[in-house]
Amino acid sequence: MSSTTATKSGAGKTVLITGGSGYVAAEVLNAFLSRGYNVRTTVRSEASAEKINKSHSKYIDQLSFVIVKDLQTPGGFDEAVKGVDGVIHTASPFFLQVENNERDLIKPAINGTLEVLKSVQKNNPDVKRVVITSSFASIVDIFQGGRPGYTYTEKDWNPTTYEMAASQETPGAISYCAAKTFAEKAAFDFVKENKPNFDITTICPPMIYGPGATDLKHLNTSAADIYRLINGSEKTVPETNFFSFADVRDVGEVHARAYESLEAAGQRYLCASSGYTYQQVADIIRKDFPEKRDLCPEGTPNAPYPDVYKVDNSKVKKDLGMEFRPLQTTIHDMVAQFIAIEKA
Repeated sequence: MSSTTATKSGAGKTVLITGGSGYVAAEVLNAFLSRGYNVRTTVRSEASAEKINKSHSKYIDQLSFVIVKDLQTPGGFDEAVKGVDGVIHTASPFFLQVENNERDLIKPAINGTLEVLKSVQKNNPDVKRVVITSSFASIVDIFQGGRPGYTYTEKDWNPTTYEMAASQETPGAISYCAAKTFAEKAAFDFVKENKPNFDITTICPPMIYGPGATDLKHLNTSAADIYRLINGSEKTVPETNFFSFADVRDVGEVHARAYESLEAAGQRYLCASSGYTYQQVADIIRKDFPEKRDLCPEGTPNAPYPDVYKVDNSKVKKDLGMEFRPLQTTIHDMVAQFIAIEKA
């Protein structure tokens, strides 16, 4: 990893990071706090603020909090954006099983993003950059499946229509992916139509893994996805649906670099390390953690990598100088943390 973090480039500056209690947000916080920025973050409750103070205790003097209970409330971010130098918008609903796709997934994603941008435009002309956490979900064409021979880049957009995503016949996972697309497009359209003082940069990570668990009873979706492979609950190696991953620590770092880079203005970045399969994950766990071999499904060890799409991360490497952690490091660090928590 690069040593930019040692330069304290953010000393004396303040950024707002929305949704500070999230899995990705924790590493976005680390990336900015370690650079010396003061970080104001939105949370839904005092309990969430306490949790962040505890997990980022060495930076407690640089942290402050604003409670925003609902991302969609008009003007809900007005106070939060005042007096900051920049904004990093990570907050977004992540549920796949919902009662109503439009109400519970699509509208909150779009409105939450637009409310942040409106608040910045109305209340803080000093902000020059807003970085938005989007997703590989807004790039991938789910209906093409594994799509052998294809390479996804930042030029690709998920083609799901609003009508299809809003339909109750459509599975939540497809609507969730579409919601990320609509929110990201809405942000670019907002800048084009309103010509605010700021530009935006969007970050599109695929499956995100890496350490970040604090207790095993309340695991986020990503942590639960890997923990099931060491707790005996999975008897077979699961089917891989998304053939691309990033380490959560790298995703945090990309947000900070995108904020500080002049070149990143108006860009979207596919923030991925490489392809992966659950078979590769199981192989790493069984090799690195012999004590978990009996609980981790064996599958077909060292199976050849399937003929599926690739992801091109050359743009984020070139523009932002990123190097990504390999799967082995990410899974090893994640499982080591699970085992430490189990022992504690």
